[in-house]
Amino acid sequence: MNTEQINDITMNFNDPEWILEHLTIALQHSSEEALVKRPCDLDGIEQYLILQGEKEGANYSVKVVPIILSNVGISESKAWDKALENLSADTQIVSLGKVLSDITGISYDNAAEADIRFHVITNSNKFKGAACIMNRKALRTFTQKYNTNMLFVLPSSIHEMMIAPYDGNYNLEDLSAMVKEINETQVSPEERLTDRAYIICL
Repeated sequence: MNTEQINDITMNFNDPEWILEHLTIALQHSSEEALVKRPCDLDGIEQYLILQGEKEGANYSVKVVPIILSNVGISESKAWDKALENLSADTQIVSLGKVLSDITGISYDNAAEADIRFHVITNSNKFKGAACIMNRKALRTFTQKYNTNMLFVLPSSIHEMMIAPYDGNYNLEDLSAMVKEINETQVSPEERLTDRAYIICL
């Protein structure tokens, strides 16, 4: 993104309506950054506010610092509420089989959908979409299909997570080892979250 495009974006920082429209939530490894952020119930991960959009076909995001909100009179509480609303409206849960089909070009068998337990949760542009895991309403709807309120969560990257309904046949240590291996071999350091899997109750 060039200087002119950046200036076009930052000019909107004086417009509270634009800010509220573009606010959403992102996740990163716990840090000391002075952002508008709060703890996440996934140990070692924090959630923070970003301004996200698209400019000339490219996705962009800006980390929100407190002064961005205070300059336009938006409280942090209101910002978090609006960010969660925006995130919830842009949450997608897709079976891993369908994701792999899209990547490989191999046709997908919809009849097998009910048997596929691992799914990918992200946003529509698959950019900093791991935070969609904070959309608890969508997660509860997902787990209800499997008659459980427990969920395995595997942080693939800052862009997406894998989820699966709890199943005693899976071992949390084995899933954590899988996350660690994928991080080391397929995910760039700046896009990693943690080297472990989680179980959450909804």
